[in-house]
Amino acid sequence: MMADTRDKSRIRALHVGPGWGQRGGIASVLEELKGLSDTFDDRGVSLQFAETHDFGSITGAFRFFVFDVPGFVRKLCSGAEIVHLHVSIKSSFYRKFLLFLFARLFRARVVLQVHSGNFDGFVRSSTRLASVATRAFLRRSNALVAVSNSIANALIELGAERSRVHVIANTASAAQRACATVGRNDRAKSTNGPGIIFTGRLVETKGVGDLLEAAALLKAQGLNFHLTVAGSGDLERWSREVERLNICDRVSFPGWIAGEQKLEHYQSADIFCMPSHFEAFGIATLEAMFGGLPIVGTAVGGFFDLVDQGNSGLLVEPSNPIQLADALGTLLADPTLCDQMGRNSRERAYRSFTCIVVVDGYVDMYEQMVKETR
Repeated sequence: MMADTRDKSRIRALHVGPGWGQRGGIASVLEELKGLSDTFDDRGVSLQFAETHDFGSITGAFRFFVFDVPGFVRKLCSGAEIVHLHVSIKSSFYRKFLLFLFARLFRARVVLQVHSGNFDGFVRSSTRLASVATRAFLRRSNALVAVSNSIANALIELGAERSRVHVIANTASAAQRACATVGRNDRAKSTNGPGIIFTGRLVETKGVGDLLEAAALLKAQGLNFHLTVAGSGDLERWSREVERLNICDRVSFPGWIAGEQKLEHYQSADIFCMPSHFEAFGIATLEAMFGGLPIVGTAVGGFFDLVDQGNSGLLVEPSNPIQLADALGTLLADPTLCDQMGRNSRERAYRSFTCIVVVDGYVDMYEQMVKETR
């Protein structure tokens, strides 16, 4: 029988979340972690990844049970001692709960990381089954990760033990690297007036409708600006809304942008706006901060961690186009204030949200978990 030559001092963590070409916040987090694998390795942590299909179709559900579950079990059997489940709401929650049961069956340590800004609302409005599953998740997981203090507080209110809840932010490594040598004075200037940019899913809960209404108010006030609404979603619906509001000359929809193209859009913009109704953290917001943009967001979730109100950006009530227009108008009317907030935003990102800060948070948590149970 061959001897086990694995380094017993290394921590082996299996991260589980959406893959197979899916887009969205959790998929972006997993891509970030994959890119940081060498940094984790240098700290004595080996990362593995298990991707899951969405339940959005019969084909997706079939592939989850036929391919994803057996693949997850194989990786469990290969020596993963920590299973790190990245969880949102609805089908994401139920998929990860099933894998959580397998992980407990194999006596693996479990980390539950919550990425939804409306997780508590989902739990409270769901069936009794979801309520029972949530309690099991919270009580039987060895550690819980909240991507913001707001999420941490929600988990504790749902019954999580405070000492097991860790606040670890998300990262934006590509933006951090690309913007490290670019100052706000190096920005490309738009020929269409001051630029406002939104990047994300084009859905109501991201505040797209609120942003378009705010743009109509700004136009009525005679302010010069151009709004870029970048992302995937029901473009036909939002294009009709732009026509209804008579702001076709002020709004463009470039579609989904990523990588260098996204950073180029940030460099040609003056203000980043994300008027979400719920926001667990805000990776796109952090990217914009690294790019030196002042943030106009909503007073919910992760924005409280990301934005220093009145110093690096402005937060308004969600679902309030009038307040949103006032905040955007304040920055459009005062380029000096806009520039200063942009510099403060960039400094805040490089001070508190760099990759090394996030890696340290994960490694410290893993080491604590292993020390308690080895």
